[in-house]
Formats: sequence, C-alpha cells, structure tokens
Amino acid sequence: MRIHFKRLSLILHKNDFRSFLTNSNSRTSLTLEELWILKMAADLQEGLTDFSFQTSGSTGIPKKITLSKDQLIQSAETTLSHFSIKPNARFLLCIHPQFIGGAMQIVRAYVNQGRLDVLAPERILDLDHTKYDLVSMVPLQLNKLYKDLKSHLNDFNHLLIGGAMLDPQLEEKIAADPLIIAHIYATYGMTETASHIAVKHLGSPFFKRIGHLKISKNDSSCLKIKGLITKNQWLQTQDIVELIDENTFKWLGRQDFVINSGGFKVHPENIEHHLNKQTDQPLIITSLPDEVLGQKVVLLLEGALMPTFDYSSLNPYEKPKKTLNIKKFIYTKNGKIDRKATQKLIGKLRPF
Repeated sequence: MRIHFKRLSLILHKNDFRSFLTNSNSRTSLTLEELWILKMAADLQEGLTDFSFQTSGSTGIPKKITLSKDQLIQSAETTLSHFSIKPNARFLLCIHPQFIGGAMQIVRAYVNQGRLDVLAPERILDLDHTKYDLVSMVPLQLNKLYKDLKSHLNDFNHLLIGGAMLDPQLEEKIAADPLIIAHIYATYGMTETASHIAVKHLGSPFFKRIGHLKISKNDSSCLKIKGLITKNQWLQTQDIVELIDENTFKWLGRQDFVINSGGFKVHPENIEHHLNKQTDQPLIITSLPDEVLGQKVVLLLEGALMPTFDYSSLNPYEKPKKTLNIKKFIYTKNGKIDRKATQKLIGKLRPF
C-alpha cells in the first residue's frame, strides 16, 4: 500500500507509516486528518484488532462504534470483489477519514495493496485528470464536480456516493446525462456495517445487497441485516423498507421520523424527495402537535425564500399544513442536516 498526500506531493510506502508518525519533523508537515490516516494505516499493518469510529449524529446522539479488523477486511473484500477491482489499483480518499466511509477507503487500499491518494474534502475542485479505480464522495462533492468540473467524473471507474441522501434533481440529471460514462452508485450502509452493504444505480429506486449477507425486515418493516460483517447476528436497523426480494429493497425512511397524522403514517423523507425535485433550497419535513390530527406535517425551509410547490401527487395527509422559514439549518460535521437539532430551532424562530 502506498499513500500519496496530493497537497504535499509526498508518497509514503507501507514501511514508512509508523516511522513517519514518530518523526517530529515529519509530523509538523501534516494536518490532523492526514496524521489520522497514517495512524490507521500503521495500525492495520501492525495487526491492531479493534478500531473505533464516530457516527455522524444525524439520526441521534453521536456515538462511538467499535469494529474488529476482521469486519473491516470483510467489508473491503466484499466491495473490491463486487466491483472487480484488481490488485494494485488506485483509490482516492477525499472525505473525512474519521467517519466510516472515509476510513474504509484506507482499508480497501490496504487490502488491495494499491495506491491511496489523499485530497482534503474542501479541495475537491482541485482534482486533476488522474484516473481512479474507486472513489467515495458525499453528495455535496458530487454536486460541485458535476456543476464545475463535470468531465472529471469520467476519470473515476467506480464512484460511490454516501453519507447523506442524494438530491433527486441531481440524481436524475446525472443518470440521464449521455456524457457521463463513470459507474456512479448511491450506497446504503452505516458505521455498524463498516460502510455500505447495498448499492443502486443512479435513477433507480432499488438497492441491491452486495456480498453474501442476508436481508429481512421486522414487523414494523424495518430492515434487518445478517452476515459476516455482523458476526452472523441479525442487526436491526430503524430504516423502513419495501422488501422486493431476498436481494433487493426500496428505502422508504427512518422509523424514528415517522409522523402519525390522523392515524396515517407519513414518511418525511418521501415528501422531501418529492419537494427536492422542485427546488434547490434546503428543506426538511417535520411535525407540530395538532388538536385534531395529533401531529400535523410542517415544512421547514432554510433561508427567507418561499417557493411555490406542486403537492398534487401527495396524499392529503402528506401535504404540509404549515411552512416555516429558518435562517440557517444545523449540519453535522460530514455535511448532513442535523434533523433533530434543526427541529428544535422552531421554538426559537425570529424575524429575518
């Protein structure tokens, strides 16, 4: 495995990781994120058995999840096999390495004995036309590249998008763009599964599981996962799905966010998907207490604009009964809207 910090044009071979970390002169030339990457690479090489990762906190209180080296290797091997990534491939790490999506790029390069190029997330527009076998990004980065450097997307053989839901407008544009030849996938996964366990082509509503794990659902239609990555124990998620077959599912939303409006179960993510096709303005669907309905659907908009929406395809219970503007949403470190923290701002609304 070789690590190339593009900012410094510095290439480190596998035997350099620990020695570079212990050299005080060398350490001063690297950022905290770059030092974290080197430490993880050294820990993998030296056989550390357990690794801890922070969850994003977008669906609850951030917490640390510990995964074994075997679980990380299993996940990496599954991804490399699924996408037919040959040994000595070239990988790009351009998302935060402390979260599982970024960390797994390090593990994949380690297992593959390939080259890992490192680019700070905020410098995504500094890409040159280097060819990469496997790249992971968050939706915000994909949006920037498609808008400003679209041709660079074709430098990626396989591009995995995760960390947050992809904007429906952007997904449809890229899926229909004849000039984009890269294989771009939206992913489904979590820290507990060492990143993705299923992927889908842009434009498709259906996720296909990868590897040899099993998927099912409980009585509340929440997805269950079982395989080597879960130590052959059923992992119960809070993600409500429509199970198409033993390999395929459609993600509907989080059980945590379901709104019970007049006895009708409303999935906020479904409404958001519909509305996001009509505007670029950040928004979320939430609820407020209602004497008649129990909970009424509320639309929160970031900023002072008040766009006009077409609600004709929504069920009457899904149509927002109230719209509120919030000056600025609260976001997690990796760019997701912190839904629960943003909802709390409703009680603190002030005129713009």
